[in-house]
Amino acid sequence: MRIIDLSQPYKMGMAQFPGTPDLDVKQIAKIEDGGFRITDFHAIVHVGTHCDAPAHCVPGAPTMEAFPIDTFIGEAVIVDACVDESREIGVEVLKGHDIKEGDIVLIRTGYCKYWEDPAYVEDAPYLTEELARKLAELKVKAVGMDFLSPDRVDSTTSPVHHILMENNIIIIENLANLKEIDVPRVFFAAPPILIDKADGGFTRAFAIIFDDNCCCR
Repeated sequence: MRIIDLSQPYKMGMAQFPGTPDLDVKQIAKIEDGGFRITDFHAIVHVGTHCDAPAHCVPGAPTMEAFPIDTFIGEAVIVDACVDESREIGVEVLKGHDIKEGDIVLIRTGYCKYWEDPAYVEDAPYLTEELARKLAELKVKAVGMDFLSPDRVDSTTSPVHHILMENNIIIIENLANLKEIDVPRVFFAAPPILIDKADGGFTRAFAIIFDDNCCCR
C-alpha cells in the first residue's frame, strides 16, 4: 500500500488568490521560555489545499458542516489536462474516462510545480463552463485540481464555481503531487477541518494505492 500526500504546506508567502488576506503563521511561545511551544495561525479558509462549500458563492447554499464526511472520501478518477497558451481546460479532457455518479474527479495538469512561482497565480489554468456543466450532469460529488481555482483568476462572476456549487459539488483546490498517482482510479480523501457554518475548510488531502492496484477494498 502506498499513501501519497496531495497537500501543499501552509507557510508565510505561499500562493494565495489575489486580494485575499495574507496567511500569518508565527511562533508565540518557546519551550525554553515556558516549557511549551505554540504556533499562532491566522488565515481565511480558502488558502492552501482546501475545500469549497457551495455557500462560498451561492446565497443560502449549504455550509461545510452540512456535508457528511464521506462527501470528501471515495473513488477518484484521474483526468489529465494539458495546459496551452489559452490556459483553458475543456470538456474534451473527459473523453475516454468512465466517470460514475458519486465519483470524485481529480484534474491533473502538473501546474503545482509553479507553487512558489508567481506564474502559479498569474497564469493559472481554469475550467470551461461546458466542462463544469458536464461534471454536474455526471453527478460527481467533488472536483479537485492541482491549480488555484476552477475559474479564471480575473473573473468577477466565477461562473464555474456557480455551476458546480449549485449542484452541491465540492471543489478542492491547490492539490499537489498528483503526478505520483500511476493508476486511473484511486482511493482519495480530503475531509476539511470542521468549522460550523464555514464556506470552506483546510484539508490534508491524500490518496491510497493498494498493492493489487485496486483503488479500494
